[in-house]
Amino acid sequence: MWLKILAFSVIVFVVAFQFRDIFDPNVLEGKRVVLTGASTGIGEQMAYHYASHGADLLITARRENLLKKVTNHCKRVGKPHGSYNYIIADMSNMSSTEIVIKEAVSRMGGIDYLVLNHIKEISLGEWNGSSDNLTMLSNLFEINFKAYVHLASYAMPILEKSGGSIIVVSSIAGKFAQPYVSAYSATKFALDGFFSGLRLELELKKSDVSITLCVIGLVGTNNAVTKLKEFERGNILEIVKPALPEDAAMAIIKGGALRKREIYFPYFSAKAITLGRDLFPNLLGRIMKFLYH
Repeated sequence: MWLKILAFSVIVFVVAFQFRDIFDPNVLEGKRVVLTGASTGIGEQMAYHYASHGADLLITARRENLLKKVTNHCKRVGKPHGSYNYIIADMSNMSSTEIVIKEAVSRMGGIDYLVLNHIKEISLGEWNGSSDNLTMLSNLFEINFKAYVHLASYAMPILEKSGGSIIVVSSIAGKFAQPYVSAYSATKFALDGFFSGLRLELELKKSDVSITLCVIGLVGTNNAVTKLKEFERGNILEIVKPALPEDAAMAIIKGGALRKREIYFPYFSAKAITLGRDLFPNLLGRIMKFLYH
């Protein structure tokens, strides 16, 4: 009986600890933020949150018309004399990664937060080992993994000077493999492996640079919802309600500002899947089969 009470008390304490809100928005005032993949979805909402909390921004994406729209809105919600700029960058071209960092230093004088959020969009589908599959895999690793490493590498000396942070936006697909997104999932697992290892190296040499890995579940961005609706299999949207992009964006920003090692959003579903991956792998496998049948 007492063991059950103790176990329940521990669970309540852990949950309460995770959900206490000690985030102070004032810590973002005047911070210099580089944000990739900021033209739509979670990235767009992060840009607005950062601007409204007084941060200076350099945002990137491939489509200039959308970048202009986001930048103009940042100017409306941000501080009157804030710095809100954009740079067009194709993350399949590794030279763009160095240009982005140099441009950030030129325009803002340094970097406090490097927020890596861009992704290559893919449609859900079976892996058949075709030449198209292999080409897609190569392109995915260029954009979803290699560009992240390049950006972090070029920014590291600058972040060392500012005691800044790297925020890596990943996915639950990088903790628990899912069907029909095998290649995408592989890039997210790679992000976890690289940046978790890099974090340990920074800690060993007592660096002030922090790395926050963001494990994001189902979020109702236009891209995610469209891809799921186009997919002929599965009834995920009928069973799981997607979280709001603006809520996901705020959770990522808070986690980075608090210099957390990892954040999970939505917390309960993303954390439960991650824990269940090792404790109940067969059960989770059956659940995935049901969702995608």
